[in-house]
Amino acid sequence: MSVQNARNYVSSLGWGLIFLCTLRAAFFFPQRAWAPIEALPASAFGRGGYTPPSTKQKQLLARARELIEQKDYPGAARIYEQILSADANSFEALSNLGVVDAQMGKYAAAAQAYQRALRLQPGSFSLLLNLGLSYFKAGDFKSAVKPLEQAVSDQPENFQALSLLAMSYYSQKEFKPASHQFEKLNAAQPDNSTVQYLLAESYLWSGQEQQMLDFFGQVLQKSPNSVTVHMLMGEAEDGLGRTEEAIKEFEAAAAIAPKQPNVHFGLGYIYWEERKYDQAALEFHREIEAGGSVAKSQAYLGDIALRQGNPAQAQTLLQESATSFPEYRITHYDLGVLASRQKEFDRAESEFQRAIELDPNRADAHYRLAEVFRAQGKTEKAQEELKRVAQIQEGTRDKLLNEISGPAPGAPEH
Repeated sequence: MSVQNARNYVSSLGWGLIFLCTLRAAFFFPQRAWAPIEALPASAFGRGGYTPPSTKQKQLLARARELIEQKDYPGAARIYEQILSADANSFEALSNLGVVDAQMGKYAAAAQAYQRALRLQPGSFSLLLNLGLSYFKAGDFKSAVKPLEQAVSDQPENFQALSLLAMSYYSQKEFKPASHQFEKLNAAQPDNSTVQYLLAESYLWSGQEQQMLDFFGQVLQKSPNSVTVHMLMGEAEDGLGRTEEAIKEFEAAAAIAPKQPNVHFGLGYIYWEERKYDQAALEFHREIEAGGSVAKSQAYLGDIALRQGNPAQAQTLLQESATSFPEYRITHYDLGVLASRQKEFDRAESEFQRAIELDPNRADAHYRLAEVFRAQGKTEKAQEELKRVAQIQEGTRDKLLNEISGPAPGAPEH
């Protein structure tokens, strides 16, 4: 299995989504970050840029804090906006307008308020954390990184800031920097299984398979019966091209928990990659019996039936898979192949188009679609698909050459 296929397999298991939700629930505690922020002393602002609040403003601020305690966030927001209309540089009003906006789910507005407050107090850890959290909750993970990096720089051991920064990298698929932050989290909480698995995924998805193996080797010393660790180690071994070691890891997982979902699917997938179709089929059937990845197992059983010359069985299995799980590429590709053989070119075109939508960078579906267009007399469209095939193959070839060649001996690296 190639590294990319290993990554696709891990993604298909859905672990990342599970752990993402778990980590958010465990660590991302909005109430902790979005507590009201008290006014800072004048010395915190340096010279200039600070006007002490008037008596009326103090009264309004106190009333707003009461409303926050009562969870009347719209009422508190109106008071802060009233204060800011008279004093645009009220630090407490700006900071806490961000707090109440965030509590109401207005994360973009909260971020704007925090940014304005940070101009008055650039080094405020609470503001930096709140700003990063607001971006994170809004799904703007890229913007979340900078304030969270500053927050972590200020308080390197703050678990919430580290968690948010790690997940901001992870959520925008920057897995290598994510792994560095998860390493820190793991050092802080070495028994936190959620952090362990997110660290492992970050290693795998960033191509750091050896680091993943080393890490999980340590984990297995503590928990030798961890099914998921054996499965992930199997993926890492396979990503490094060590197929026999990968099979041993999956077999170890199956021996510990033969009914565990995805164990037999993982083993079957490796056998399928190795073209050991009879062994693969046996594992996919076991996966279905265990009630795990049923639709995906049906897809591969359909593919095996197609390869072994049983189109009727393939059609049934693939159609069942497509009905249960329509987002799997191999199902639509194989259904397209079957339709082409039956000269049902309109249906074949539709299936290959869907396969391309799911993964546009695979040349085989483009080539098959070109054949369908040619059979339909759509010469120009066929040529377009063949050009795309050439582009994909050229890109793959260039990438492979770069990986093989690397920098010239003795040449400086740039």
